[in-house]
Amino acid sequence: MELYAGMMENLDHHIGRLVHYLKEIGEYENTLFIVFGGNGAEGMDLFEMIAGTPGTRDLLFAAINWSQTHPNAWGDPGSFVGYGPMWAQVSMTPFSQYKALLAEGGIRNALIVSGVGVDLPKGSIDNNVLHVADIMPTLLELAGASYPKEHNGKKLPPMIGKSWANLLAGKAKALRDESDVLAWEVFGNQALRRGDWKIRWQYKPFGKEAWELFNLAEDPAERVDLAAKHPDKVAELTADWNVYVKANNVILPSRSLFETQEDSMPARVPVDKNYPPLIYKKQFVPPSDMLADPR
Repeated sequence: MELYAGMMENLDHHIGRLVHYLKEIGEYENTLFIVFGGNGAEGMDLFEMIAGTPGTRDLLFAAINWSQTHPNAWGDPGSFVGYGPMWAQVSMTPFSQYKALLAEGGIRNALIVSGVGVDLPKGSIDNNVLHVADIMPTLLELAGASYPKEHNGKKLPPMIGKSWANLLAGKAKALRDESDVLAWEVFGNQALRRGDWKIRWQYKPFGKEAWELFNLAEDPAERVDLAAKHPDKVAELTADWNVYVKANNVILPSRSLFETQEDSMPARVPVDKNYPPLIYKKQFVPPSDMLADPR
């Protein structure tokens, strides 16, 4: 956490340099700043995932590049430091869980927007539900550009985000309404939000391997599963999920990165020592006859 604090101080210093430079060249008033973090704090041991096992190419790669493991060398070139799941959960408090998971701790983030196009009181806080996919349509609108329908003769998929332009200019109070759906899938974990309601399906031990239901307005920490109390709402939102899966060609895996974390007999441990295949694995490309349109 000390290294993290030092990194933030360093980042603040260099953002200041950028601001100073933009003012020098007369472009500061023509710049939009968007600052936000990643999708939750990292609680996984990425070094172990990268390094693999003794005798492998990946372990040699890690040893050559990140062999400085003594605490006195942490933060220096050649070191690789992660603060683990407990500090990751602290970083995401009061939300549940962290990066790579679909509880709010793995997908909710603070956002700072400042500069051109923003006509709101300085330091004001807006509680609208925004999405990373909104950034592109926002920048296009503020730049006076349009999104092409084709590129190199190929039809492009439509943008799924919404522009913040009117929101930032103070011309609108809301960006989304009760009909807007946001959904996520990562490592086979699934979630969907519409209005204040959210359903979540996660592998054990992070979830129940069944749909859970939360009201984020009343329970942003996702402490109370309301699925049994509101089965009609679960059915309604899972129908939305099925539409999202089909529209976005979501492929749900038959195996889980987390399958050995749940104590079960027999344990389904893969032969591949580098499993889960997060790093240095070629992406599987299915045969063309298995791909749905649009490809």
